[in-house]
Amino acid sequence: MVIRAHPGAGASIDQGVRVGLLGPFALEIAGRSVDTPRAGQRVIALLVLLGGRAHRSRIAGELWPEQREERALSNLRSAVWRLPEAAQDLVVRHGTSLEFSEPLTVDIDEAIALARRLLHDGSATRPTAGDRELLMADLLPDVDEGWLVVPREQHRQRRLHALEALASQDLAHGQPLDAVDTALAAVSAEPLRESAQSLLIRAHLAAGNRAAARDQFRRFRQLLASDLGVAPSAALTGLITTACGRSVTPP
Repeated sequence: MVIRAHPGAGASIDQGVRVGLLGPFALEIAGRSVDTPRAGQRVIALLVLLGGRAHRSRIAGELWPEQREERALSNLRSAVWRLPEAAQDLVVRHGTSLEFSEPLTVDIDEAIALARRLLHDGSATRPTAGDRELLMADLLPDVDEGWLVVPREQHRQRRLHALEALASQDLAHGQPLDAVDTALAAVSAEPLRESAQSLLIRAHLAAGNRAAARDQFRRFRQLLASDLGVAPSAALTGLITTACGRSVTPP
C-alpha cells in the first residue's frame, strides 16, 4: 500500500502530489493544479478513502453499482486512461488491484490529525489559520453517491467534535470572536446540536453581545419545537435567562 506523506508536510513537498477532498476535489502535482475529469476525480477520491490500494472489482462496483461487473471494469479502465498527462502515472495497476504510484499529501488526513490533537491534547494545541480552514469544509459536498455516505458522516462527526473543542479553547484563551466563527461553523453543520448552539451563545455573551445571544437562543428554541417538539435544556435556558433576563423564555 502506498504510504501517504506525513499530515501537514504538504507545504514542504514541492515536487509531491496533493489531493484535496474537503470541499471541491483538487489535485496538485509539483505545486500545480491539475484539471481532472469527473470520472478520474471519483477514482482518485475513492482510492484515497480506501487507503491507497484496492481491488479493481471493488472500485468499479462502488463507482458504477448499476452496471454489470464487466461494464463497470471497462468504465474504470477508461477513467484511469483518461487521466490528464500530468497524472497519467499516478494510478497504477498491481495485479488485480489499483494503487498510487507515489506518496500523497491528503487534506482529510491533515484534518483527522488536527481533530485528534484538539480532542486529546486540549489547550496544548494552538491551530493556525490554515488548520482552522481544514475544519470548515465537508467531504466532497458536491458529490452525491453511495460510496461517500459512511466516510462523509465519519468526517462530519469528527469535524463537529473538533470544532466544539476549538471553540471551547478559543473561549478559554479569551478569543470570543474566534469562538463565534468556530461555533457558527459547528451550528451550520448541525443546527439541532445543543452543545454547538450553547457554545455559540456563550461566545456571543463573552463578546459582550447579549442581543445576538438572545436571538440565537430564540432561533434554536423555535427550531427544536418545529423539528423535534422539544425545548432547550434547562441548563441552556438558565444560561440565557441569567444573562439576558426573563424575556427570552416562552410565555
